[in-house]
Amino acid sequence: MLAMHRSPRAAIAASVLSLMLLVPNAASAADPSPGAFPDLTMAPLVTPPPIVAPSARDAAIPVDGYMLGAADAPVIVEVFEDFQCPYCQRFTLQVEPQLIDTFVRPGLVALVFRDLPFLGEESRWAAVAGRLAAQQDRFWPMHDYLFANQLGENAGGFTPDRLMAMAQAAGLDMDQFIAGLQVPAARELYADIQAGAMQSAGSLGVNATPTVVVNGVPLASPDFATVAAAIQAALMTQATPAPSSSATASQ
Repeated sequence: MLAMHRSPRAAIAASVLSLMLLVPNAASAADPSPGAFPDLTMAPLVTPPPIVAPSARDAAIPVDGYMLGAADAPVIVEVFEDFQCPYCQRFTLQVEPQLIDTFVRPGLVALVFRDLPFLGEESRWAAVAGRLAAQQDRFWPMHDYLFANQLGENAGGFTPDRLMAMAQAAGLDMDQFIAGLQVPAARELYADIQAGAMQSAGSLGVNATPTVVVNGVPLASPDFATVAAAIQAALMTQATPAPSSSATASQ
């Protein structure tokens, strides 16, 4: 069974909107004169690995912003995730493909990504990058690059340079993307993301990632068997033919 990354809702509400840029180092209290220290460009002391490409998606599946699948699908499956959460990455790589093959591709389910960034500065930057990609109708390619290049919590995986490299690989218009990464534009965008996350997660009582919600009902576990059973139940209430039990029994 997949684990979930627990985070009290209070931590989400208390997260500080920082998205700060590096600025020239301030003078010390002992020597406040300008130029007391040399200008230094901060760079990672450990070189991060190169950007890797995710597996290709089925281009025949409809996409609309954060939604994957037919807009008129009888069941809506929402997934609350943080791009730095390792359990979210596991869900994306292991469970999501099964849901797509079994339910999304046949038109029974529309899968909706919900931002719930709470793990720190790089989670905020990644959420902003995802929103900027959505504005160009490229959210799902960017989503896949973000999860494919996760390095751990605030370990340099989602620095602006790496986000720009992922955006370019995902086919985004780079002038538009880079403009959106600039402060204050990025701070304003993140404020909107945070407000939406608090409203949507709070209304459902969601306080962990990944959390799967099927037709408005949060599930106790994000594993495939649990999610598939909830989808089957939702389909039965709507008298919609569902895939055979053998198709949903695989793990």
